[in-house]
Amino acid sequence: MSAPHQAEQPLLGPAFTLETPRVRPLTPTQTRVRDAILAADQPDDYEHVACLCGVAGDDSVLSQVERHGLPYRKVVCRVCGLLRVTPRWTAARYARFYEHEYRELYNPVVGSKERFARELTSSPWLGALAAWVVAGNTRFGAAQVSPRIVEIGAGGGWNLGLLPATWERIGYDVDREYLAIGARLFGCTMRYGFVADARDDVASAGLVLLSHVVEHFSDPVGELGMLAQSMPPDSLLFIEVPGIFRIHRTNLDVMSYMQNAHTFTFCAATLRAVCEQAGLEVLAIDETVRAICRPLQAAQQRPEVAEHAKLAANTATYLQRCEAGYQAILALARIPLLGRYLAAVWRRLYFPLLGRTIRA
Repeated sequence: MSAPHQAEQPLLGPAFTLETPRVRPLTPTQTRVRDAILAADQPDDYEHVACLCGVAGDDSVLSQVERHGLPYRKVVCRVCGLLRVTPRWTAARYARFYEHEYRELYNPVVGSKERFARELTSSPWLGALAAWVVAGNTRFGAAQVSPRIVEIGAGGGWNLGLLPATWERIGYDVDREYLAIGARLFGCTMRYGFVADARDDVASAGLVLLSHVVEHFSDPVGELGMLAQSMPPDSLLFIEVPGIFRIHRTNLDVMSYMQNAHTFTFCAATLRAVCEQAGLEVLAIDETVRAICRPLQAAQQRPEVAEHAKLAANTATYLQRCEAGYQAILALARIPLLGRYLAAVWRRLYFPLLGRTIRA
């Protein structure tokens, strides 16, 4: 197996080396799947990947391992600030992973998949999206949005299930059991496939949704470019990915963001750059990271890829400070009686420092 270089010292410290004991607690099923992956992977399952900005080899290594204990060489490009994994699995290995291993490793279902799908229908952002579209919002100068939505990577239809039943809701995924659940529970049209398979439906959609999908793409520019070319000119693309600058607003644990299924990790600036490379105009974006895009018109020119050396340095500093803060929380929490209180106070005091790092 093409594991990370042993001699490298990750910027995030010894907890992010292959020998780390700090992996998340795993169920017996997750342990079995993780160990099977470690035993089966071969050198030919891995490939080196250049940054999407086109610069090769100008990286800082953040981690050698991900949260389940699998090899995961996460780097930040010192030119553009984008986080990526290299070496990483080949497209063929990822395909096997998503078909046979992904759900059991990431979402070990207690009970039935149907129960799991029901419990996931709780996204406030999707509810706001529904209200926004139903109200005929024209804030971005788009034409009236058709009540037809195509979601790629729809799982069991839990996002589409939040939208009005009067909409035409079409979901694509590669888990056939979840596809059946989405049709049965939420009345959605569920189809097997991914971006390339969805192009015909995308060509007549008013909305396209990618919720926690883009970070899984092996080629985000190519996949998003395919959508940009297929979408009607007045349609909108909604993207949601885990924002790297949100860690201090969740649990401060950088390791929780290290996931072998995530080939790239974004902030608002790097997702904007990737979307623009793909031929999309970004109408709005925040650090959550959620973006509203539409296809670039023929008269619009794609921006050049910008250099963000300062962004790369700020990202590394931010992640190091998150890790330092998390280590302090772990230490304080071990103090008898007052530990949990002291940890909560520390996090409250530490929060503004991390916010200043992002704005620097």
